[in-house]
Order: sequence, then structure tokens, then C-alpha cells
Amino acid sequence: MHPETTTPNWLTVNLLSESVPAFSPAAIRNLIFKSADRKTSKGVIKGNGLAPHIRRIGAKVLINHQGFLSWIETQGTGA
Repeated sequence: MHPETTTPNWLTVNLLSESVPAFSPAAIRNLIFKSADRKTSKGVIKGNGLAPHIRRIGAKVLINHQGFLSWIETQGTGA
């Protein structure tokens, strides 16, 4: 028996915000900005781990809805 494969549900920032009302579009954009490692004058700042769930097509930014929900589940468990 094969495991069920689901087609990723790619949403824009605004649609994701409507789907997950706890996050405003501005908050989602901030998470996208911080998703990958970035260099500063003081060194490298680690990303938040959301990068694998983000796709950029030209100016359009899409987020995998199920990936975003899974990512939320992994946050705050290290306390």
C-alpha cells in the first residue's frame, strides 16, 4: 500500500493570513524575511526554518499551507 501523497496547497501571503488568522500579512512577511540564514556585519544570523515551505516565482511569494502549519507545530517546543 502506498502512502497517500497530497498536492501542496500554495497560498499567497494574504490568502495564508485569511486561512490562519493568528498571523497578519505583515507578520507572515516578517517570517518570510527571516526564513533563511542572512549575513550581517556581525556574522550570520540563523533563519527560522520556514524557507523549505516558501517558493518565489518572480515577484510572487507562495507558502505551502500544510508546511506552514507543520512549521508552527515545531516552534516553541525547545523551552
